Amino acid sequence: MSNRYLLFGIVSLGMLLASMQGSMIGVAFTDIGEGLHAPDRWVGWVIAIFTLAQAVSMPTAGKLSDELGRRTVFVSGVSIFLAASVVCAASPNVYVLIAARAVQGLAGGSLLPSAYGVIGDAFDAESRARAIGMLSSVFPIGGILGPNLGGVIVDHLGWRWTFLVNLPLGVVVVLTALLLMPGATNRQRRPIDFGGVALLSVTVTGIIYALTELSQTKGGAHPLVVGSSLAVALAAGFLFLRHEARTAEPILELQLLKRREFAFMNTLNFFYGLVIFGLFSFIPVYAQDAYNMSRSASGLLLTPRAIAMIVASSLGALLLPRTGYRKPIVVGMLGMAVTLLIMSRGIHDPSVGGVEVSNFAYLAALAGMSGFFFGVSGPAANNAAIELAPDRIAAITGLRGMFRSVGGSIGTSLVVLVMSHAATREQGLEEAFIGLAVAAALVSLLVVGIPDRAGTRVSVRSAPAGAASPGAAGDS
Repeated sequence: MSNRYLLFGIVSLGMLLASMQGSMIGVAFTDIGEGLHAPDRWVGWVIAIFTLAQAVSMPTAGKLSDELGRRTVFVSGVSIFLAASVVCAASPNVYVLIAARAVQGLAGGSLLPSAYGVIGDAFDAESRARAIGMLSSVFPIGGILGPNLGGVIVDHLGWRWTFLVNLPLGVVVVLTALLLMPGATNRQRRPIDFGGVALLSVTVTGIIYALTELSQTKGGAHPLVVGSSLAVALAAGFLFLRHEARTAEPILELQLLKRREFAFMNTLNFFYGLVIFGLFSFIPVYAQDAYNMSRSASGLLLTPRAIAMIVASSLGALLLPRTGYRKPIVVGMLGMAVTLLIMSRGIHDPSVGGVEVSNFAYLAALAGMSGFFFGVSGPAANNAAIELAPDRIAAITGLRGMFRSVGGSIGTSLVVLVMSHAATREQGLEEAFIGLAVAAALVSLLVVGIPDRAGTRVSVRSAPAGAASPGAAGDS
């Protein structure tokens, strides 16, 4: 076997670990809270901080891989990811777990840009596109394997083993990568916007912390803490925008935010991430609480979601020249809204045509519907902004991933906020699903500001002298 194909397998395995880790944690939500005696408002951080850390690390990692070399960044990313996994597994309390998950997310986010760089360097022009296309399928596969494996592990071994499972495969990835990956040759010296990363992190963390404090049920939220958190977030956000306007290579290219069309697309992607993460992160929790399902069964529920999403995305991408961009987004988001409203009804033991349907089959069908409608809208939402300025594809892709991930972090916190103040977790999730349904329906209205067909172009001024497009960020 050619070394490049073995290299492809090792890189794919590293990405698979990060993908599974992100998707299996929802199955263990309840067990983490019980095991660490932590309230839901802090367990929600375990999900939100991982998503946020991935979002801010991706653009930076892309530039680091150019400067330090693909092997250095990829191997370091996997190694730090494994070390953080050990700390997660050994966490004595939820605060240590949150900190370790932040490091794990930073390391996991670094794998995507460096992995694409490794494969881009290893394959020639003729086979590169096919290899990168195959690499893109790793994350959906992780979305299938993660919840199922996580459910079995939690049922039989406990939640801490959802982190320890990374170690055997991760060690193989590190050792093999050190042997197969070439060292850095022509290193590119490019400024890295660490200041922008820090300010963006403080901005979003401040918002999430304020939402966490508002989730406080014993004694209520402290106004001073909420106000201070929001004030810090506002100040950091202002400094972030000011910094990005002046730095040579910003992680957030402000010229792409000033145009009306991009403003609509970035707002759409923010709420897109909010709705999707808010739903998919809590389907297993809802199944466990409302329907008394085992961890294994609740993880299995996400399989039809992933399969339906893959099928619908493939078909949707093929049909885009005929459908345009607006119709799939409207159909997908309204379909998500309907699915969420049905799920919020809390129906048990439904019957269809006089035939009783099991609760598992019912929830699996709803999960499949949500995945299908997500898949319908996905290709259109991904490509509409790129068509506006195809020469800025890296910057646009990075913005899309960042806005979706930040929206997902805040969406997770909002669901926990609603859940914490309800009489029961089940009731809180059903109320949150209604809110997400409203958000999904309103998001569909944003299509009025985006292009409907390929070929639409807008003029975007170049970044400041010495600036370049930030590294691409992956989809959320």
